[in-house]
Amino acid sequence: MLMLEQMLMVAWAAMLGLVVGSGINALVWRLHEGTSWVHGRSHCSHCGHMLAAKDLVPVLSWVILGGKCRYCHRPITDGPAIELATGVSFGLSMWVLYPGLLTNIVMVALWFVLMTLLLALAAYDWRWMLLPDKLMIPLVVLAGVATAYGAIVLQDWHITGGALAAAVLAGGVFWIMAAASKGRAMGGGDIKLAFAMGLMLGLQSTAVAMFIAFNVAAIAGVVLIVTKRRGRRDHIPFGPYLVLGTIIAYLYGRDIVAAYLRLGGIG
Repeated sequence: MLMLEQMLMVAWAAMLGLVVGSGINALVWRLHEGTSWVHGRSHCSHCGHMLAAKDLVPVLSWVILGGKCRYCHRPITDGPAIELATGVSFGLSMWVLYPGLLTNIVMVALWFVLMTLLLALAAYDWRWMLLPDKLMIPLVVLAGVATAYGAIVLQDWHITGGALAAAVLAGGVFWIMAAASKGRAMGGGDIKLAFAMGLMLGLQSTAVAMFIAFNVAAIAGVVLIVTKRRGRRDHIPFGPYLVLGTIIAYLYGRDIVAAYLRLGGIG
């Protein structure tokens, strides 16, 4: 019965993620265009035609339309990638966190909101090579709220201290990298994101997230150069890889560290 309940909650979370992913697509475009986040209807980024409800069903509308706008027949800029990524992230998070859902529902809810902001930042950075403060500042504040909640309500001072140390260390390292490269390797948004990652993950899991981010980014960079989608001197947005590392490390960081220690004969 417990497994059935867990599977139903995972399916619900995945469906919710698809809807939230569609909202993220709209949010990043409106933020980029400087229009209201809550008022007005979504429109095609090419022809400007207002989209009907049947054009906005997550993933399904894109499939039915063959990836093209119903009105101008040009490729849809907002493909299903972020919707699918959000659906998978929400579903996987529910699978991992479900055993402690009832006893720690506030932290789980905070994580889902944090994950929404992280994915919005990843989508924005991927398209426009920028991590905007209008998304970044709420992320940092909410990550701080989660850390404070762990300290005050859960009385988890050990983890809270590690989170603060990780935030200062990760943000500081990125600040040094940005200063040394004069902003070419890292930007202000990357520094803030690294700081928020430390607050969310703590020392060990932040190290895991950084390891994943740097390695996946390196592999992706080589692939993009080999396929000639990027040149050797072209910049590649690093935010999406930091977000990927953060989500994996939040859910599996302790397991990855434990496995690494066992392989080294320490655990």
